[in-house]
Amino acid sequence: MAFTSRPPTGLTEDQRMHRTVTRKIAWRIVPLLGIAYFMANLERANLGIASLSMNESLGLTAATYGLAAGLYFVGYFVFEVPSNMALTRFGARKWLARIAITWGLVATATCFVQGPVSLNLMRILLGIAEAGLFPGVVFYFTLWFLPRDRAKMLAFFVIGSSLSGMIGPPLSGAIMSAWPHALFGLEDWRALFIAEGLPSIVVGLVIWKVLVDRPDKARWLTAEQKTWLTTELAKHEAPARHGSPLRSLANPKILILSFSYFAKNCGGYVLVFFMPQIIKSINGDHLSTLVVSLLSAIPAAVTLVVSLLWAAHSDRRQERRWHAAIPMFVATAGVVLAAATSDPLLTMVGLILATAGVGSVGSSFFQLPSSFLTGPMVAVGIAAINATGNLGGFVGPYAFGVLEKSTGSFFAGNALLAALLAAGGLVILLPMFRSRTPDALGSGAVRTEVAGRRASGT
Repeated sequence: MAFTSRPPTGLTEDQRMHRTVTRKIAWRIVPLLGIAYFMANLERANLGIASLSMNESLGLTAATYGLAAGLYFVGYFVFEVPSNMALTRFGARKWLARIAITWGLVATATCFVQGPVSLNLMRILLGIAEAGLFPGVVFYFTLWFLPRDRAKMLAFFVIGSSLSGMIGPPLSGAIMSAWPHALFGLEDWRALFIAEGLPSIVVGLVIWKVLVDRPDKARWLTAEQKTWLTTELAKHEAPARHGSPLRSLANPKILILSFSYFAKNCGGYVLVFFMPQIIKSINGDHLSTLVVSLLSAIPAAVTLVVSLLWAAHSDRRQERRWHAAIPMFVATAGVVLAAATSDPLLTMVGLILATAGVGSVGSSFFQLPSSFLTGPMVAVGIAAINATGNLGGFVGPYAFGVLEKSTGSFFAGNALLAALLAAGGLVILLPMFRSRTPDALGSGAVRTEVAGRRASGT
């Protein structure tokens, strides 16, 4: 693990250097970016808890609420690729800081919405502001970590999302429950947007101060460590390909991975935006906002543990396809279970399986593009997958809301999500993704390190 306090004995000098440099980089950049991702997910998803009183206040139906929740991803889709291209031009420090500051401003300003139209506008602007964060960090990690460490590091980064799902609902519920309605004349859900929006601006300023664009600019690495890291990264880089980075958008593998990620996000964001309502409905609508928010945190808590273990297993095995596909099938089973039962306990089990499944896909999934793309094409390719895939965050909640309104239950929406998740997992297993990857190129070094660790008893 990268966050151990002391390198184990019995390793070669190269293995010691790998452990030391990886640990130093991990502590420097991963926790800060994880906090940023926590705030981003908190502010895109707190609409779910806010909806428990906001929908009545603004006169929103299930369909209009689903539309507002999903419109975030329209702005995200349009600006995702341009944002990642800007990151490669201006550098991660400036661009990731800009992203955090602007989404904090928009999230805070959501407290002023007066109806469906203004809410829709703010959701689109929030998507525009945050566009580029996740794929930008994925690309940023390729500049700092060797391929064999990236899934684990990405999983540590994505802890921010899991913690948001675990801490966010109770935190949001507590803010709304404790807010005095007479204070400043603000309704509880309006106070929620202010309380959870302003801290992101501070996070953006810290990113501006702390991050470094590339290893050769890191004052906290020695000259020897910089040389070693640059040399090792060059060994594992995919063969260079010339031409415009935008050519990666037409790559069939990118298109297929985009569909898979679209399917994953259809399920994932329905869970984010509708889980509080599903939990409340299966318990007879008698649960308080705080209790619903606490129950909504349980699936995220399980996901936090499962996703880390699954990513570490992927790195140990140096296998990505099955480690991305299997969680999709687990999520499918969870959605089917939630749709097939009216028992509150079994429904919760289904929601836990579905959440853990979709939450464990990304760390292995996003190692696939760097196996056939290189340089700026990696950034653009990942951005294209994330942008197109995140349209699922629009289609999923909106379609789910429409189906719930037209049928009077969540069954039809769950059936649609199960079919999409299963298809998304199957396409990852296509033979075209068996290509020789940078991980495979480095497998000898991995085996050497593992052998050294076993010999030393560590």
